[in-house]
Amino acid sequence: MYLKELTIDNFKNLRQQKVTFSAGTNVIYGTNAQGKSNLLECIRILSIGKSFRNSKNKDMVNFNSDYYYIKGIFDIDNEEITVETGYKLNQNRFFKVNNNKIKSISELIGVILTTIFSPDDLNIVKGSPFIRRRYMDASISMIKRNYLYDIIQYNKVLANRNKVLKNIKFKSENLKLLDIMDEQLSIYGSKIMMYRKQYINNLNLIVKKILHDISDEEVEICYWSNVMDKIDDIKYIKESLSNKLKLNREIDIKYGDTKYGPHRDDIKIYVNGHDSRIYASQGQQRTIALCLKLAEHEMIKSENHENPILLLDDVMSELDLNRRRYILNKVTGCQTFITHTEKDDIKGDKYFLISDGVIMPD
Repeated sequence: MYLKELTIDNFKNLRQQKVTFSAGTNVIYGTNAQGKSNLLECIRILSIGKSFRNSKNKDMVNFNSDYYYIKGIFDIDNEEITVETGYKLNQNRFFKVNNNKIKSISELIGVILTTIFSPDDLNIVKGSPFIRRRYMDASISMIKRNYLYDIIQYNKVLANRNKVLKNIKFKSENLKLLDIMDEQLSIYGSKIMMYRKQYINNLNLIVKKILHDISDEEVEICYWSNVMDKIDDIKYIKESLSNKLKLNREIDIKYGDTKYGPHRDDIKIYVNGHDSRIYASQGQQRTIALCLKLAEHEMIKSENHENPILLLDDVMSELDLNRRRYILNKVTGCQTFITHTEKDDIKGDKYFLISDGVIMPD
């Protein structure tokens, strides 16, 4: 799988242009704030439907325009796949695969596989539980397409339940609605928790091996839930979540919020037996983040029998020479995009200079 050609029109500072890429390593270089990360952002959006920088649609439109448009032509086993997206201010965004408009992002996930490593990924280790849940959701969605559907449905029911909780003192008949919603949350939530538990178990084994290759430190990654400790049977998970929701209903009504469920999950990461959020150094946290991303890449490749496109956004400057070499050796055989300030620091198959939003093959 690789990106052959990318058309960009008015995406941030990237004005109208068309670029062809190597199936190997593409080095995107230039000084800061020229548009290097914006290019990778375009590719990632065509893969998962959203920005890895959490940009809103209106903020991705060029200042001198009222729309943006991105089109990628990909080669997957010698078959050409076209993915397009566009957005106009005050209108809905669209996605097309092979010129067919799709109704939901869940239809897009899994068509184009990508993994990305950026400086912000350090927050997976040191940031809030929300960031780690978002990381799990994006990663698992690339492996299990049904997972994204379950997440979307769970979040819809959760939002409606919280709305009912806030208004229930005015409408007592909403208690019956809560019974229905609790059953739905238990169904979708148990699936989500099971997927996450399996993913983290597998991730833990791979991260341990990768860290062993580049460091003498020990790591342990655990899935944490506020519903139950043992997660190995979906029927038992469903019953436990249902019971938690019922037992805590009065508290939920009091605060107008659902206190238990996978929307409160977290990943616990221990380095040498200590909580990495508290005790790990910046260097240790960066190394763990790197291992997580390399493990994610390996798992997506294994599950899909296809090498994901690798996006390395401004991370090489943060790593020593040995870790740079390790990354590039670890992900051989996949198309890679590397953004960097200097051309000569990175060995590539094709080089592109970006200056003021203009992408120029070197």
